[in-house]
Amino acid sequence: MSPWQVTSILTESLTGKPYRSIVGLTEDPSTGELYVLDAGRRAIDILDSTGLARYSFVHWITDPQSGSRTPGEPNALVVTPEGEIFITDFYSHTIDVLNIRGERIDQIDILKEIDWRDPSLRPEKLALDGQGRLYVSIAGSRSGVARCLTDGSSCELLVNTSAEGVQAITAMSVAPDGRFAVLDYRGEPAVRIYDPSGRLIVAFGGHDVSQGDLSYPTSFLFAADGSYWIADALRHAVKHYSDKGDFIEYVGGYGAEPGSVRYPTGVTGDGVGRLVVSERVGGRIQEYVLPGAVYATPEEKSPATESGSVVVDPESAD
Repeated sequence: MSPWQVTSILTESLTGKPYRSIVGLTEDPSTGELYVLDAGRRAIDILDSTGLARYSFVHWITDPQSGSRTPGEPNALVVTPEGEIFITDFYSHTIDVLNIRGERIDQIDILKEIDWRDPSLRPEKLALDGQGRLYVSIAGSRSGVARCLTDGSSCELLVNTSAEGVQAITAMSVAPDGRFAVLDYRGEPAVRIYDPSGRLIVAFGGHDVSQGDLSYPTSFLFAADGSYWIADALRHAVKHYSDKGDFIEYVGGYGAEPGSVRYPTGVTGDGVGRLVVSERVGGRIQEYVLPGAVYATPEEKSPATESGSVVVDPESAD
């Protein structure tokens, strides 16, 4: 039995409607706020550090020819300490920069910046390192990981992952020191970790049936103690590995009861005493804590919740 215990479960958005299909979960490390990407509602919810909903907005896609707007389908999101939101969308070939209310203030054409001009390509996963640099995974006819400053300058291709045999990147994560991890749900090894220069330093995980294998890895967390947590959607578990890639433990298991998960898609927290896990089919966000562990609670780093939050319901928005 896992020693991790569930302390809270969230199932509803700010509008009171249940989560339908959570595809991503991001935590702002400076405030403890959670950003929930719900593809079923085509919306992003912002929760404060206690789990209370603060704001909800739709990511709009603008047609460059007609200027018409349609609700997008968010793929990945990160937020800077200054409150700027960077988001990729399944219907866009650029990265949008939004303010805290979800309004677009800028755009980064990462494919143009790294000279990968192929209409089949698009930016997908996003991450920020401790220096505030933006990491972007590219998918399509080839794959890679690029890095740039948050103003869109100094872009560079760190690694051409398709040339290394990576077949399908499902997640990417960056440690504060610039190491970054890439998850591959088709090729092996399933997990590749690179140093800040793009040199492969750790690789592990197959797609077989052993406990340490990964059938469909969807999210990666660099834990505060140097270990790793990886969400595996098809195994309905979030697995814990050493810094060398040795399997340690897992939380979850298929089910609807507290502590079980159904198709996990996101994992965040410090990985030492606290984990937050989102479920795509389960439609939940669960917080796990390890009794006796010492960790910073979100309340200790979050500002007071603002009152009078505005809700934009994607089902009623024009």
